[in-house]
Amino acid sequence: MIVSKNWLAEYVSLPPSVEELTHRLTMSGLNLEEFHDVTAGLSKPDVAIDIEVTSNRPDCLGHIGVAREVSVLFEKPLNIPPAAVTESGPAASTVTSIAIECPDLCPEYHGRVIRGVKIGPSPTWLKDRLAAVGINSVNNVVDVTNYVMLECGQPLHAFDLDRLHGKKIIVRRAKKGETITAIDQRQYALTEEMCVIADADRPVAVAGVMGGFDTEISDTTTNVLIEAASFASLSVRATARSLKLHSPSSYRFERKVDRQWLDWASRRCCELIQKVAGGTLLTGSVVAGQPVPAMRDSVTLRFAQVSRLLGIEIAADECVDILKRLGLKCLDRSANSATFEPPSWRPDLLRECDLIEEVARIHGYEHIPIDAALPVVATARTLRERVIDTIRLQLAANGLSEALTMSFVSEQQRQLLRPHGDIHAVAVSHSSR
Repeated sequence: MIVSKNWLAEYVSLPPSVEELTHRLTMSGLNLEEFHDVTAGLSKPDVAIDIEVTSNRPDCLGHIGVAREVSVLFEKPLNIPPAAVTESGPAASTVTSIAIECPDLCPEYHGRVIRGVKIGPSPTWLKDRLAAVGINSVNNVVDVTNYVMLECGQPLHAFDLDRLHGKKIIVRRAKKGETITAIDQRQYALTEEMCVIADADRPVAVAGVMGGFDTEISDTTTNVLIEAASFASLSVRATARSLKLHSPSSYRFERKVDRQWLDWASRRCCELIQKVAGGTLLTGSVVAGQPVPAMRDSVTLRFAQVSRLLGIEIAADECVDILKRLGLKCLDRSANSATFEPPSWRPDLLRECDLIEEVARIHGYEHIPIDAALPVVATARTLRERVIDTIRLQLAANGLSEALTMSFVSEQQRQLLRPHGDIHAVAVSHSSR
């Protein structure tokens, strides 16, 4: 994840030096890959910071997520834009409709309509933000969708509404023999396991991966439909691998996007499009599917477990303060424990040990002493292992070669691992399974 220092500063007050910022982020688990000056070609000096984001932290695949970490580490307030929109005219539901035929692949889909936009070059501030993180400018509307994705981590897509047959959106599985020409102008053959966004007649986007060429935003576009949706991570991963088609959107969907941000991202995108391209935002949004429940399962932290697992004493008040700053809601507290509800953007916080890890991370790993090295003692090999070694050596000495084959699994086991399909498996009729 490449982060712009200037962009990050819009949400949180940063320390004076980039070195201090990157050191604290690295020590908290967001490892620094590199940082370098990207002033050339920009209107203002800027620094691009490349950080490694692990798969369990999809919340940090946007500038607001990284800013939230900085806010906690340096105890600074976090400023999130309100995403205020001005709506007028008829309801969006009177000009378009959205239906989901495969809720297991797409549980929720939001659509908003903007009429009368003027497509053109993006303003300097928007070009600068994208250029600082290595994204080329396309046009003002497409640039805004990329900007909001890089801001909050929620991928979005803009359709030319007038090119959608029937002016409708249908989220469904692809039909046998269907193809799509993506915005990279390459044609892809779709399979029945893949999720697509279709209009009344044909696929217009590969769900969560890439939009279609026929309905992309062009110089003649005047009416736009903004998509903000949630797609099953395993389905997106399988589709991207099968088509050999990966994108910043698929990268984020594969790691699970926080559905609580769908409406905010949709409103924020429309707000900025109106700012840079004009147009009238129709009243309301068209929503299909079911919103995710706001409440999450609570997790109880026993204060004694913190010192037992970390080997250092951390005051109960500090533990509670750290978790609150991270966005956890304290539901109950006693002398020995506290119960928390994790925020929607932290799907990795499920158990007590997860909370203890967060306390250690923010308190500072450098405060945990290094234990003395433990001696490594080789264990004796079992009789079975010694016999197998001897057989291998004897067979190799007689000119034979050992082949390590792929493991065989049953169809039931394969479905558990790949519920949404992938590269087709090869069935072996003589397998013992």
